[in-house]
Amino acid sequence: MTGARRFRRQRRLFLSVAVDTFGSGVFLPLSLLFFVTVRHFPAASAGTAVTVGSVASFAVVPLCGRLVQAMGPKSCLLLSNVLTALGYGLFFAVGNLFTVAAVTFVVTAADRLYGAAWPTMVARLAKPEELTDWFSAVTVLRTTSLGVGTLGATALMALAGGRGLQVALALNSASSLLAAVLLLGVAVPAAERPGHRAARSNTRAALGDRPFLSLVVSQTLLSAAWLIPTVAFPLYLMESLHQAAYWPTVVVAVRYATATTLQMRISRRLSGWTRSRVLRLSIGAAAGAIALTATISTVPHALQGPLAVLVAAVLALAELASKPTAAAAAVAMAPKGDEGPYMSLFQLTWTVSYAVGPAVIGLGLQNPPLLWTTLAICVAAGALAHRLRTPLPRPAGGAVAGRIAHGVRDLREEADVP
Repeated sequence: MTGARRFRRQRRLFLSVAVDTFGSGVFLPLSLLFFVTVRHFPAASAGTAVTVGSVASFAVVPLCGRLVQAMGPKSCLLLSNVLTALGYGLFFAVGNLFTVAAVTFVVTAADRLYGAAWPTMVARLAKPEELTDWFSAVTVLRTTSLGVGTLGATALMALAGGRGLQVALALNSASSLLAAVLLLGVAVPAAERPGHRAARSNTRAALGDRPFLSLVVSQTLLSAAWLIPTVAFPLYLMESLHQAAYWPTVVVAVRYATATTLQMRISRRLSGWTRSRVLRLSIGAAAGAIALTATISTVPHALQGPLAVLVAAVLALAELASKPTAAAAAVAMAPKGDEGPYMSLFQLTWTVSYAVGPAVIGLGLQNPPLLWTTLAICVAAGALAHRLRTPLPRPAGGAVAGRIAHGVRDLREEADVP
C-alpha cells in the first residue's frame, strides 16, 4: 500500500499539519527581525528576551503531559493552535522587553503542548508497525511546508520590508487558527486507558524509565548536529570563510530537498532494520559529517562551498533516518493509551537544541575548531547514552515482508547490543 493511500483517510489531519507548518515557515525565520525592525528593540536585547521566554517554557513540560492525559491529544492540539494564534497576535502589542519574553513564552509553551500531543495522536491512529511510516510521512510534510513557507518569507521581506514582516506574522497567526478548524473534523479513536488512577503514567515515571530516558538523552545530544546546515553554515561560510552569498542558500536548499525527496525512500530502505541499528547508523553518520565540517577550512577556497553542501546532505540523511525512528521507539516504549507524559518529555529531543543552539553556535563561531569539537563531544555522548539504552526488538517500520526477510539478522543485531 502506498503512503498516499495509507494516509488518505486522514487527509484533514495532514492538511492541518501542512497549513500550520507553512505559517511557521513564513514567520519563524523572521521573528527576531520583527522585534528589531518593526518594534525597534536592540538585536542583542531582543534575542536575550526571546531566549528567556523560550527556555522558561520548558517548565510547562510536565503540565503538558497531564493535559494530554486529561483532555486527549486532539483537544490539546486544538488548544495549542489557539494559544499559538493568540501569542503571535500579541507580537503586535509588545512594548518592552518583558512583554517580548512573555509573548515568546506563550508561543513556545503552546509548542510544548503540541509536541506532547502530536505523537500521542499518532499512537491513537497508527498501528504499531506503521509508527515509523507515519512519522516519516509527517517529516516530509512538515519539511516541505516549512521550506515553502521560508521561501515565502524571503519574498515578503524582499518585496515589502517591515510591512512584509507584519504580513508574515498575520499569516502565521491565521494559519494556526485554520489548522485548528481542520482538526475539528478529525476522528480519534478512544484510548485504552489504565483501569486505576495509581497506574497512570506521569513525568516522574518517565524520568525513572532508564531505556526511555537514555533514548531522550541520546537524541537530545544528537540534535545539536542538525543545527549545522541551517544555523551554523550561513554564518560560517559568509563571515569566517568569506564565501559567495549564494552558498548558504544552496546549503539550506539541499538540506530541505534531501529530506523532502528521500524521506519515504529511506524509510522503506530501512524497513526491517531494528530501531537500535537505525539510530546507531544515524549517530555514526552525524559524527562523520562533523569530522568533514572540521576540514572545510583546510581545503582550497573553491571547494569549501561544495564540501559544506556535502555535509548538509549527509546530516539531512542522518536526521531523516533518526527522527522518525526515535519517535516511533518513544511511542512504543510509553504506556499504551497513556503516552502523554512520555511524549511531553520526548519533545526535548528537538526543542532543547533549537532553544539554546543558536546562542551556542553564535558564540562558538568565534572559535570554529572549538565549536566543531563541542558538537562532536555532544554526538559522542549521545552515542554513549544510546549504548546504555535497552533496545527494543521491534522493526523500524514498513513492509511486513522486509521484517521477515531481515528477522534473523535483526535478532542477532539486538543480541549484540547491551
